[in-house]
Amino acid sequence: MSRTAALLALGVALLGNPLIAQSNTPPATPPSTPCLPTTTLDELIKAIDDAVSGPGDKDRTCFRDVMLPNARLIPVSKAPDGTVVPHVLTVDGWIEAVARRGSSVFFERQVKVGTEQFGHIAHLWSTYEVRPTPDGKATVRGINSIQAVYDGTRWKIQEILWQAETPAEPVPEKYLP
Repeated sequence: MSRTAALLALGVALLGNPLIAQSNTPPATPPSTPCLPTTTLDELIKAIDDAVSGPGDKDRTCFRDVMLPNARLIPVSKAPDGTVVPHVLTVDGWIEAVARRGSSVFFERQVKVGTEQFGHIAHLWSTYEVRPTPDGKATVRGINSIQAVYDGTRWKIQEILWQAETPAEPVPEKYLP
């Protein structure tokens, strides 16, 4: 999988309309397997990886399950003129963008996570890798900045801001496993 294809899979290619408005997408049917638990931050990371990985057109019930209703997903990339461009997406906007991949598959895995927590809020600074198969060679990597909230029962995502590595901006050694 080329770097460009993987970035498209992550939603970075949404250079047009950032899809800020909520869509009228009907609720998804329950997935055939239950969603992973998120009672701990370690479980939350596993649940995120599971929810984003797989075919682009898979059921996204578990993705919605780990997100707060007003969550934002924000890939950051450079425009052709060199300016940095964040693309603010709603949960529905991200799902719609990724669904355009159809049955094309990729797998994301967090390979190193740093956590800061106070009370019911947490910040996860996570190095991710994208692979064509669960055990395949990483084709893309980058950093996720994840804001999470604990509701007394489980952790949910308020925001994920991410940037893929480029030759000009490699992931710093201190963030690698």
